[in-house]
Amino acid sequence: MTATAKSIGIIGGGYTGLTAALRLAQAGHNVTVWERGDFGGQAATIPLGDTRIEIFYHHLFQSDTHIQALATELGIGDKLMWLPSNVSYFADGRLLPLNGALDLLRLNIIPIWDRVRVGLVTLWLQLQKDWKKYEGITADEYLTKMLGRNAYEKTLGAQLKAKFGSYHDRVSMVWFWGKIWLRTKSRKNPLEQEKLGYFKGSFQVVANALVQACRDAGVTMSDHTGITSLEQSGDGWVVNTHSGAEHVDIVLSTTPSTIFQKLVSGLSTDYRTRLNALEYEGAIVTLLELDHALTDTYWMNIADPEMPFTAVIEHTNFVGPENYGGRHLVYLSKYVEQNHPYFGLTDDQIMTEYLPHLQKLNPAFSSDWIKRRWIFRERAAQPITPLHYSEKIPDLKTPLDNLWLANTTQIYPEDRGTNYAVRLGEDVARRILAEM
Repeated sequence: MTATAKSIGIIGGGYTGLTAALRLAQAGHNVTVWERGDFGGQAATIPLGDTRIEIFYHHLFQSDTHIQALATELGIGDKLMWLPSNVSYFADGRLLPLNGALDLLRLNIIPIWDRVRVGLVTLWLQLQKDWKKYEGITADEYLTKMLGRNAYEKTLGAQLKAKFGSYHDRVSMVWFWGKIWLRTKSRKNPLEQEKLGYFKGSFQVVANALVQACRDAGVTMSDHTGITSLEQSGDGWVVNTHSGAEHVDIVLSTTPSTIFQKLVSGLSTDYRTRLNALEYEGAIVTLLELDHALTDTYWMNIADPEMPFTAVIEHTNFVGPENYGGRHLVYLSKYVEQNHPYFGLTDDQIMTEYLPHLQKLNPAFSSDWIKRRWIFRERAAQPITPLHYSEKIPDLKTPLDNLWLANTTQIYPEDRGTNYAVRLGEDVARRILAEM
């Protein structure tokens, strides 16, 4: 321990908080991490036989270099598998492959000239490196202009509406550019089938290794500990929990901005206004354990407004069912507004809504196929990125002394994900150390 060691409290045990904790402890500081649930955040897992599975679907792109470097450092780089994946598109009652240019040319839900137009716009975006020029236009406006109304409504616009619902016409084109650019960087050879990364044994392997590395570095780990409030005390902070209080010199919160505001008194009106301008979309994710495959696709984008879910991710078409005792695992994903009625429905009510639509994907499907099911809800799943978002992001350092905030709203121009959560943890730890 150094003579100038500080006590640092980190609220949130996701990848950002754990990465920051590791770096701060390695620099010689006393670090405590409080997590209200299991370590891992939105990459948390549940047990499934002799392995585990994520509550929210996860994979890596080859361009996700931050988490790959961390995995190597933690000694689990050999657990990362690169596996072929495939993508399909459900529209007009049909399941259509969409893995590259040839599949796009066969996408006969739109005329051939529209297919060519979609391909040219996608190619153009793949070549663009300057995201800043897209900050002043929404994805809805840009793509409508470039594709024409018909092609937009049937393809990229349908996906944008499925993803963002009532927010779809407010999302900056930077978000869509990021999705195209990410896939471009991830595919080393555009003619080969895309490969995505997954850790053998689930992403819990990473969380466990990161937690152990933190403990080895001297971090105090406190999971299933709820924080009730944060109070300034002199130059430091008092962290109040359900089981007591602890004084620390510095606090880093990785909670969503809405929760952060509830924990901290003394935030200025201007700062609260800035935080409140950063909106989140919620998510309802259903995980089904089946004794039959639903489809032969890993990732299915839904472009049918009558479907109650907006994507189908059949995990065992990516990581084979032999890893799960022969069972087939399917996620049904739906992004929703935070006040969406689905948050008030029971699991049974949601499944009653979903079941009839699964037969559209596979007419042979029967509810008897379902052996187990889980439904997970998250109100702060996806930050909404409006126009000129870079000007709206709050700094990692809050206006209050020795109080820091690092959450998914501050990941930009990339979208949130485990790789960028790791990068954010590295960045905020570096900033905290630099300003001591």
